[in-house]
Amino acid sequence: MKVLCLDEIAPHKGQGHYYLIISAPELGVVLDVLKDRKKASLAAWLTARGVEWCAKVEVCCADMWDAYHQAAQAHLPKARLSVDRFHVMKNLNAAVTKARRTIQKRSDPATQELLKGCRWLLVKNAENLTEEEQPKLQKMLAASPDLKECYELKESFRAWYNSFMTRAQADQALTRWLVQVEATGLKSLQAFTKTIANWRERILNYFEGRHTNGFAEGVNLKIKMIHRRAFGYHNFINFRLHVLVAFDPPSR
Repeated sequence: MKVLCLDEIAPHKGQGHYYLIISAPELGVVLDVLKDRKKASLAAWLTARGVEWCAKVEVCCADMWDAYHQAAQAHLPKARLSVDRFHVMKNLNAAVTKARRTIQKRSDPATQELLKGCRWLLVKNAENLTEEEQPKLQKMLAASPDLKECYELKESFRAWYNSFMTRAQADQALTRWLVQVEATGLKSLQAFTKTIANWRERILNYFEGRHTNGFAEGVNLKIKMIHRRAFGYHNFINFRLHVLVAFDPPSR
């Protein structure tokens, strides 16, 4: 097994508790479900796999939860640690939404009215906009140069992810993008650049193999369906067994 994906799922919304789902996209299986996402729990699980098993993992893909990366770094000696691109984009979209609120508040009444309800138009991928949505977005962007700049920066960052560059080329392009953001004066976007600074090397690792948590996200959707059909699980052991059986290849 070469690629390991780490992602979490909340069994009950709003309670701040998560189960850790460990999956292997190459094999199409869930390897295990842990009761929490603590560093110690993942470290114990990796230790139980053994040194030889851990040494075979070449890539570990996760979101920006420190505990995952700390445990992986300590127990997966040959793994390239990569931050999942979709979680990075989720952070950027949140920053764009925050910037939009700031821009809207300081705009004149007519522009404020025009910008109402534009949140989803801003974060939606440009190619996914409907024929009705495209002119609405363009009208909003024309009304606010700051919002237009913010949107274009979001789209250029997404284009950066979609481009087939070497890691070195991606590094240079990212530097240019960060310079553009710093020049805008939009504090929420500049806050996002701090996230980039903290995780830069592992974000750039995406360009060496282009691994993501796409499989893990699909797993989470299926797990939510399992959870919904059972009207929730009060017993973690039963929940874990149902998930493992659902993703056991021989059971398909």
